[in-house]
Amino acid sequence: MKLDNAIKKYEIRQTRQIAAALIEIEKSKFNWRIIVFPFGIYDFIRYTIRLRVLRKNLFFTRKFALAASSNIHQGKERAWEIRQIEIKTREILDKEKKGFYTDKIRNKQLKEIEFLVDYHLDLLSSNQPGCKDAIKARYTSKGSYLTFLNSLQKVEEEVIQAALTTMRKGTKKERRLWFDKVRAATKKIRMEEADKLYSKTRS
Repeated sequence: MKLDNAIKKYEIRQTRQIAAALIEIEKSKFNWRIIVFPFGIYDFIRYTIRLRVLRKNLFFTRKFALAASSNIHQGKERAWEIRQIEIKTREILDKEKKGFYTDKIRNKQLKEIEFLVDYHLDLLSSNQPGCKDAIKARYTSKGSYLTFLNSLQKVEEEVIQAALTTMRKGTKKERRLWFDKVRAATKKIRMEEADKLYSKTRS
């Protein structure tokens, strides 16, 4: 398996874990209703749709970064790849009419994408067989990996702050509560993964 595909699978799996953690509480509320009431199936359908949308949103910047870093690693110009991302995200912004996506959010996301491109290129340059091997080759200790995660969190926080101040979905309090949950779920999943990666019992 190519390393870029392994990295993509790793990122997708982690995104799915975060998304599932964010709406696990709601899922538990309707599980029994599906058995008792036929109409409970509609709750399940809504849950499934929301989960799919949430995964897509959480993976948004990573999708662009993964594609760009793979192309750059194969020899394409970085400036060209970043410009294509700028064009595509501008097209998304121009079509946005509900206030869910704003110019400020886009600008912060472009910075996050550049950060992720650097990260993925570092992993790709390791020439390791898998993503976990590449991470451990690039970050030789748990401490160095946690330092990277902290830097990533700071970049993501800029996107969150942009969303808090410019999105028109819900109240600012509701947005703040939601992003608090996103932060907590993301940190929990990443810390659990870091513990597994650098476990002394891991071969």
